[in-house]
Amino acid sequence: METITRRRRTRILVLGPASLRHEWADEIRAHHTVEILEPARSGLVMAKVRESARRGQFYLGEVLVTEAKVRVAGAPGLGLLRGWDEAGAFDLAVIDAAERAALPLPTAWHQRLLNTEAALEADRTHERAAIEATRVDFQTMDQEDPNLARESS
Repeated sequence: METITRRRRTRILVLGPASLRHEWADEIRAHHTVEILEPARSGLVMAKVRESARRGQFYLGEVLVTEAKVRVAGAPGLGLLRGWDEAGAFDLAVIDAAERAALPLPTAWHQRLLNTEAALEADRTHERAAIEATRVDFQTMDQEDPNLARESS
C-alpha cells in the first residue's frame, strides 16, 4: 500500500471536498475521545510569495486563518485552514491527531484519499491546459509576417 505523508494528506484534505475531512473526522470521533487543547480561533499568517524574475521571496501580506488543537489517544493534532472555518479546522486537527497516534487507517479511507488526489490532479491539468491555450508567444509577435510585407509594397 502506498504511503501518504502528513503533508500530502493535509493537501488532499484542504483542497478536496470538505465532506471528505468531515466524514473521516466524524468516524474518528465516534470511536475515540477527542480532547480540545485549544478551541478554534482566528489568526493572521504572513503569505510568502516567490517573485519569478529575480527568484527572490517577499511577503505579499497577511492571510486570515483558523487554527484548532486537539488530542486523540494521547497524540496532539493541529488543524489550520485559510479563512474562517471553525469546523474544518477541528476536523483537520482530529485527523492529524489520529494519524500521529498511529490509529489504524481503514483501507477505504486510504483509497478515498488517493481517489481525491487523482481528481484534484485531473482538475489541475485541465486548468493548466485552459491557461496554456491563452498563452501569447511574444517571440513570434516580433517577427514580421511575410504576407503582410508583400501587401504593403
